[in-house]
Amino acid sequence: MAGAGYRRERMIYQTPSRSTDVAGQQTVTWSDVVTLACAITPTQREVLDDLGVSVRTDISVESSYHAGVVAKGRLKHTVSLSIYNIMSVTDPDAGRKRRLRILAAEIVP
Repeated sequence: MAGAGYRRERMIYQTPSRSTDVAGQQTVTWSDVVTLACAITPTQREVLDDLGVSVRTDISVESSYHAGVVAKGRLKHTVSLSIYNIMSVTDPDAGRKRRLRILAAEIVP
């Protein structure tokens, strides 16, 4: 069992909604759904991009269970305002709905 302050980070889960602006262009706006209490663990992974091999920081997030959190959304850190695309959302307790494990990749501006 984790000690006090284990999930002390806060992340906002956001979902996309698409709309058309006055010029007829598609735009995406992000709506806040829920603020999650999280334990964040950075991971490093090598990825291949147009310029060659680079290292980006991905994160593993453990949070309390919320049924609305799915891989279509993104996470926004409440302090640093960093934004992470969600790659996967799993229930590590075999369907007991106690916590979520989220893998996400940082969006570099």
